[in-house]
Amino acid sequence: MKNNKGSTLIELLVVVAINGILAAVGTVAYTGYTEGAKKNSAKSNHASAVKYIAAEEQKCNMGETSAMKDSDGTAQLTCENRDADAVIAAAVTALADFKNPFATSKSAIRSDGASSSENDDRGYVNLIAESGTVIVRTCFGDEADGEKTACNTSSKDVTSNKISVGD
Repeated sequence: MKNNKGSTLIELLVVVAINGILAAVGTVAYTGYTEGAKKNSAKSNHASAVKYIAAEEQKCNMGETSAMKDSDGTAQLTCENRDADAVIAAAVTALADFKNPFATSKSAIRSDGASSSENDDRGYVNLIAESGTVIVRTCFGDEADGEKTACNTSSKDVTSNKISVGD
């Protein structure tokens, strides 16, 4: 009797086909998972920025002389005679460690004037000064067919909050 210990060509083809199907399904599921994680991270950055700016503004309202310390511990905001532009400049510096989940080499916090040249606003926490108010706006929309997403205020994938600042 002959003892054949190998696999037939048909068995090998079936295994390769099954592996191909599993890889295709896994890739799609992983891509969806990472996109959802990036959106959640952008939402978290937005919420943290809103809470931070509101809390630091409250410190000024309670009599502190400075607020918004950067990573070195240096206060970035002088509470006396502050306005929305000063609050934004201080917040951008103080929150510089926040990273954009869609472009991890870039800071997530930026003033409105620092708009991206690629026209992709996803993941950025934009700080906008408007008559004694800081508007915090974040886009976390999908890329449509590989195209960059220009987020506008009417999009369902934009979160926006207003914080009153100044005396």
